[in-house]
Amino acid sequence: MGYDEININLGCPSKKVQKNMFGACLMREPDLVSECINSMVNSCKIPVTAKTRIGFDDTEEFEYLNNFIIKMKDAGCSTFILHARKAILTGMTPKQNLNIPELNYPMVYKVKEENSDLEIIINGGISKIEDIKKHLNYCDGVMIGRSIYQNPYSLVEIERKIFGTKDNPSREQVAEKLLEYLDKEVKLGTKVNHIMRHTVGLYHGQVGSKEWKRYLSDNMMARDSDFQKAKHIMAIVQNNGKTIQANT
Repeated sequence: MGYDEININLGCPSKKVQKNMFGACLMREPDLVSECINSMVNSCKIPVTAKTRIGFDDTEEFEYLNNFIIKMKDAGCSTFILHARKAILTGMTPKQNLNIPELNYPMVYKVKEENSDLEIIINGGISKIEDIKKHLNYCDGVMIGRSIYQNPYSLVEIERKIFGTKDNPSREQVAEKLLEYLDKEVKLGTKVNHIMRHTVGLYHGQVGSKEWKRYLSDNMMARDSDFQKAKHIMAIVQNNGKTIQANT
């Protein structure tokens, strides 16, 4: 289907996920996970990677985590994204699981130290450039989740300060490209709201961000949203200074 990799998620603690026996509850089944990964690796030619928590419930021990990683390595996985929190499988909502269990970055660092041949990417509570740079001293990469979803344009700061990218698009240019992508996808049968609901934070922190969010909410969040209404977004964006500071 054209994917670049397959990632097995061993971190989600929701009840629905546990009921269907995937997500964080699989941390209790290292042999089963290894069997799954081995089957996946032998069924395709693209990388199979794993994203996991560092523990679950009362289990937050380096030895358990490291053995879990090694089993997956032996099954054919060499890239791991480690969310530096354990998962509480009973008594906490998924939202609470993103904030209440304490972060344990040193455990992730130790996994990398003990497995220098593996690609270890750290995740969990990371949003600032200085924190990214610190983690890159110990790990191969940093995964950022919620902060990017809430403020996707902060990727530009990362491009500038981490990768040295000088030619970055303005928010207006991003919106223009977004419409081109939306036009193509709608013709293929994709629903407008499936794409546009993820763009609410494009103008996060900017003058006029409320107008952007309101227009999306009123016109582009429903299942039957019309692509023609999407074309009017640029009128809002281009009303620079009155509604949205598009090039800030």
